[in-house]
Amino acid sequence: MKFAIRMLLCLMISFSLTEFPIMKSHAQTGMITTGDAVTYMTRTQNQDKVAHFLSRTDVKDQLIKLGVTPEEAQIRVLTLSDAELNKLAGDIDHGTAGGSIAGILIIVLIVILIIYFAKRI
Repeated sequence: MKFAIRMLLCLMISFSLTEFPIMKSHAQTGMITTGDAVTYMTRTQNQDKVAHFLSRTDVKDQLIKLGVTPEEAQIRVLTLSDAELNKLAGDIDHGTAGGSIAGILIIVLIVILIIYFAKRI
């Protein structure tokens, strides 16, 4: 009886000594680089910015008009690459509510020219 218990104990110890190093090799530990940390933080910030933009009611209404549910849009944002996400977040930052001022000035100039030439005729 003692022999069987000793044999079982030896087998369990042998198995644990050979199996634990194999299991440990699958996990990788170590320091992450500063670049990796900054990339992760930037991606997270950009995702938060886009998610906040998509949560606005006017944006949700426009998405629904275009046939995209807000949930689908959120899922699509998560699948964007880093470059696409950076561009989208940058466009949100630099977008203006009524378009650019240059476009408005050109339209006003065209209207003034039309009125001027209409009076000359």
